[in-house]
Amino acid sequence: MRLNMILLCVKQRYLNIIMLLFSTCSVQAMDETQLIEQWLNLEKQKSALTTSWMQRKTHLQQKSLLLSKEQTALQKLISNSNKNQSLVSEKRAKLTSQQFTFEHANAELTHQLDLLSKHLKSVITKLPPPLQQQWKKTLSRLDTESNSIRLEVALNLIKQAYNFDKRVVFHTGLIELNEHESILAEQVYLGLAHGWYISKDKHYFGYGQNQDNKFQWQHKDQVNIPLTQAHISQVTYILTNPMRAKYVQLPLAINSRSSGAL
Repeated sequence: MRLNMILLCVKQRYLNIIMLLFSTCSVQAMDETQLIEQWLNLEKQKSALTTSWMQRKTHLQQKSLLLSKEQTALQKLISNSNKNQSLVSEKRAKLTSQQFTFEHANAELTHQLDLLSKHLKSVITKLPPPLQQQWKKTLSRLDTESNSIRLEVALNLIKQAYNFDKRVVFHTGLIELNEHESILAEQVYLGLAHGWYISKDKHYFGYGQNQDNKFQWQHKDQVNIPLTQAHISQVTYILTNPMRAKYVQLPLAINSRSSGAL
């Protein structure tokens, strides 16, 4: 009986041990299952993260490439802008220098034109009357026009005087005998320095030259050279009838104050 009890106790103890081992194994099996599930979940998360990172990495690479291209384009734009600004600055400096040079040259031209205008106005009285009339038509423009027009007018006046001085000029116009009397006369000019006139009725004639800075007529009673009506009539006839031209003599006065130079 006692043996049976001992055996029963031993059996019961073995059974408890087996149950304990079984329980321990079950717990271990459950822990392993959970660990496997956790590992699988972690692997899934890792795969999802890897996939997401790869996608994000590709996006970031593309964005980085675009930003790099934009940076290159901006740098090129900035470089071109700097070059353009440099060119603009150079052109501005060049234009400023040219403007200063032009203004200086224009001021100098104005000064020279003022001197030339003053001189031309001072010599107009020395010119033969027909040329004086031509000059008076445009001489006032030397004071009212721009420098380019003033220069053109001055050159035209000088050209008129130069052409007049290089030829024999025939002119018909009024001659003042005195302050109250004028006559219509045929006039002949040899350059700027000498002139002769004879009235239509041949009653008046005379000789003119530059005296005391003025072109003055000496009428028939004042002429101090051997001048006759016939002398002047021959010249006027030849000038009005060039087909019958011939050599003629025409007296003139030469003295230190007689000059055709302007």
